[in-house]
Amino acid sequence: MSHLFKHILTTLLVIVIIHPACSAPVDKGRVGQPPIYPTEYPVKEVRGLLLVEEPVVEMTGKYKAKISFKTAIPCPAARIYYGIFEPDQHLPLPRYRRSAKEKLKEPACEHDVTIKLKKLLGNALDVAGLKEKGGGVIVYRIEVYNPKSAMICFYDRRFEFRNGKLVPTVTIGPFVDQITETGAIISWDTDKPVKGKVRVNNRVYLSQNPKPAMHFEIAITGLEPGKTYPYRVEISNGIDSTSTPDFSFRTPEHKAISFSFAAMGDSREGIGGGENSYSGVNYKVVNRLAINAYNRGVDFIVHTGDFANGMTTYPDEFTMQLEAYKYAVEPVGHYIPIYEGIGNHEVLMDVYDNGSKSGIRFDKKGKTNSESVFAEMFVNPLNGPNAKIKSAPSYKENVYRFDYGNSRFIMMNNNYWWSKYPEKYGGNLEGYVLDDQMEWLIREFAEAKSDPSVKHLFLFAHEPMFPNGGHAGDAMWYNGGDPEKNNGFDRTYVVERRDEIWQAFATTGKAVCGNFCDEHNYNRTLINSDVNNKFKSPVWQIISGGAGAPFYTQDKSVPWASSVKAFSTQMHYYIITVDGSKVSLEVYGITGELIDEAVLKE
Repeated sequence: MSHLFKHILTTLLVIVIIHPACSAPVDKGRVGQPPIYPTEYPVKEVRGLLLVEEPVVEMTGKYKAKISFKTAIPCPAARIYYGIFEPDQHLPLPRYRRSAKEKLKEPACEHDVTIKLKKLLGNALDVAGLKEKGGGVIVYRIEVYNPKSAMICFYDRRFEFRNGKLVPTVTIGPFVDQITETGAIISWDTDKPVKGKVRVNNRVYLSQNPKPAMHFEIAITGLEPGKTYPYRVEISNGIDSTSTPDFSFRTPEHKAISFSFAAMGDSREGIGGGENSYSGVNYKVVNRLAINAYNRGVDFIVHTGDFANGMTTYPDEFTMQLEAYKYAVEPVGHYIPIYEGIGNHEVLMDVYDNGSKSGIRFDKKGKTNSESVFAEMFVNPLNGPNAKIKSAPSYKENVYRFDYGNSRFIMMNNNYWWSKYPEKYGGNLEGYVLDDQMEWLIREFAEAKSDPSVKHLFLFAHEPMFPNGGHAGDAMWYNGGDPEKNNGFDRTYVVERRDEIWQAFATTGKAVCGNFCDEHNYNRTLINSDVNNKFKSPVWQIISGGAGAPFYTQDKSVPWASSVKAFSTQMHYYIITVDGSKVSLEVYGITGELIDEAVLKE
């Protein structure tokens, strides 16, 4: 080797070593590692709801019931509204007809109200046939004033009685989940341990659990494509039996090329009181949007997270908030599936009080964490990745894929194992996708690309990849990762991971759109080489966070602001229609107004 060649080689090696393009990866600190909890600070409890446990109902006469409940702080006398589900209503909603006020002189934490069910009888009122049947399902709403927040709080529940005695009842559901050409899953909850079954076209499907339970997920198999199936749930405690009304679901046509689905996000509590702030949920808006989408004929709905306020340290309260969302969409869930993704408010947490306003927060340690409660509350596919770190939460039911007709749908979780300060303490950063999920996504994109039966590919998550209003400082952007805008942390690793995911998605040749929420508005952005010269394949990003949370205006400082083709702060949902090789979009406001429409793929 000549002296000159050695000199050139040495110079090149030095350039490779010191050139910025080949510098060492950004130091992520403890991101993606098991948390180290700051034991020098006391544990802090965070509660959002007034109700601290489930109400207790007892019959005190043939047509009289006492409802008892506890509140976190002393509250004045409560009121209960009660009534029935009207039997001829296709989408059943509670219909209150009478009310009763608590006999309480001073504010207290212990409450009880007696309701007189006889007031629902008589020719003028008894549309549900309570007198003839000796009882039936009673719906009731607890209304209690919170003196701390100066707000009236609502809690909806139900019970069933017969001949002066309580009998088991379905308290949430039934929901139809994961409909395929040949099957579905029917899920529901009860107020007492029972044995349950589903009757579909007079064929009975039993629970795999031989013991009495209060939560059921029963697989329905052996169905035919493109058919409508009536069904009902039947439950028994060995003494008393009851059943739900008849509902129905429809299986997709074999290899369907024409169908539609709705999507929405951010249905957490809004501003305005009443049903806008119902147990952490904007019941008023999400209920109305879901019903509107159903009446427009969609085949299923995707909700990309922030169902409720969340952010609590109490598992029971976290469950109550997610139940409040389920009450809101239940009328539609009887008939079509709703697929769910985790948002940044779906957090059951541990909090350490360091004197700051919010404290140091972590996804709750142990087996009862955000992801495990989410999996208990919803019924999503189990085909997600396995967590590589033993102490990390499961990805099951919060990262998954499903097919419908000629399309594949992938749900990503970019709020996994959340921690407030992950670079310092461990856990994960909001918006960042860890390696184990990343590897799974790459495999899924590659599989969809090579599968000839998959014509269209849709990606869903909560945090937007390219935020446009309210979340430029986090999501999957963090102001470009600039340390000066991130408390000294270099978060360019988030942006690099974002670009990896988007590039892998877009280059499948089948990508239609990335679907996100988190920002409480609607916007449609074309992500192409104008945004990043690496993105040679133009693909749409849709952000839809208008299901009830307080609105955000547009942030025009982001680099891709000129690529935003439509923007609105209206409360809304959108419908995507697949018609063979064509995919189109319609966005509807809460008033029914058409906000935007576009062809996403010719």
